[in-house]
Amino acid sequence: MKSKFLSVVAATAVMFGAATVNAGTASTSDKPISHVSAVQNMPEDTMVYIQGYLIQNLGNEMYTFQDDSGTITVEIDDDLLAPVATTPNTLVWIAAEVNKDGNVTSLEAEEVQFLPTQASN
Repeated sequence: MKSKFLSVVAATAVMFGAATVNAGTASTSDKPISHVSAVQNMPEDTMVYIQGYLIQNLGNEMYTFQDDSGTITVEIDDDLLAPVATTPNTLVWIAAEVNKDGNVTSLEAEEVQFLPTQASN
């Protein structure tokens, strides 16, 4: 019985452990996801969690992030992305702080996780 229980625990760990490739350490499942359209109106230094795609590398650690509600510029330190190569089809989860510069809102990433994409049927 103990052996069967350990097998179930191990299988569960493999299933959930393979769900994300972490560049960071926090779990995405317990964090509320914000949409870019809502982030635009949040105060500076608010911690947000977004999920979508890095559709363009702007250089100097700056990226254009897109979700279903819009786009926003995100600063992501190189060490948060390495060694994973991203494409516009790479689904990412980002924990970031809101930055305001006048009327321009951007984000500074604290953590990046790479999520598996859903296979189309």
